[in-house]
Amino acid sequence: MYPELTVPAHQNVQCVQTPAYQAPFGPTSVQTTCSSCGQLVFTNTSRKAKAAAWWSCMLLFISGFFCGCCLIPCCMDSCNIVDHTCPKCNAYLGQYRP
Repeated sequence: MYPELTVPAHQNVQCVQTPAYQAPFGPTSVQTTCSSCGQLVFTNTSRKAKAAAWWSCMLLFISGFFCGCCLIPCCMDSCNIVDHTCPKCNAYLGQYRP
């Protein structure tokens, strides 16, 4: 009823093994396989403040916290986004958003 699918003998077939489960990125460096260079690496991490942290800083400043106290939200781990990159090829691998 349906034709059989066969691979001609003159074609080379390569099997590529891909991980079935990719570990989620966290707030610290994780070991993963780079999707760009294919190397097994520990990721480089960089943090940046979420927009909510900056809004909190402005509200604290307006409320009268003129000293460095208004910057506390920018230092909190729960208010930071963590980007993960490959240390070998600098490819962007993923992001952790608490």
